[in-house]
Amino acid sequence: MADLEQTPMARLVALSDDVSPAELLLSGAEHTLGRAPGCDIVVRRQTVSRLHARIVREGPRYVLRDAGSANGTFVNGQSISGPHLLADADAIGLGAAGGLLRFLDPDPTVVSSARLRFDERSQRFLLNGQQLDLPPGQFKLLLHLYRHLGELCSREVCAQAIWGRDYDPGLDAEALDRVVSNLRAALRRAEPGADLIQTRRGLGYVLFEQPPTAP
Repeated sequence: MADLEQTPMARLVALSDDVSPAELLLSGAEHTLGRAPGCDIVVRRQTVSRLHARIVREGPRYVLRDAGSANGTFVNGQSISGPHLLADADAIGLGAAGGLLRFLDPDPTVVSSARLRFDERSQRFLLNGQQLDLPPGQFKLLLHLYRHLGELCSREVCAQAIWGRDYDPGLDAEALDRVVSNLRAALRRAEPGADLIQTRRGLGYVLFEQPPTAP
């Protein structure tokens, strides 16, 4: 509990009159969002499930998780499929892509102190403080993996993130492998030995802030 007390607390600010309270300090270990009156954040919309999502505090970080909602949870207009590490000024949508809540962190440098981080304002990635200059395909892939940090991202979803269309294995497999390989090389140029992207053969890729340890 000492860590929670010493670390600055983030808050949620309502972006719609359908949301109450208008502002919530994230002072607990977990906060609930949904249509049910017992939720910490109550959203009076039929497209929102009774228990729609949770925000869980993990040390200095805040992680958004969908709670099995019918219509999905969104961050900055993008649907999340697993735990999502929130960043300062993220817009959260429940049941639709439009933002209903704004996540504000009083000390974003604490949350962004990870080895790899994304600067929302400049739209740049930094690895150990060194800026990464990536071509569009690599940038789009890394952004997708970063938004789903620690999650398995399928080859199909990665290809769609890069090219904005359905994955065609016959046409795209080699090109996707090349983008992944070049992105890995770019990360290693910024930090020799960096191995943050793990391949799950036949399935897809997982991005780690730190290289996964062997069992």
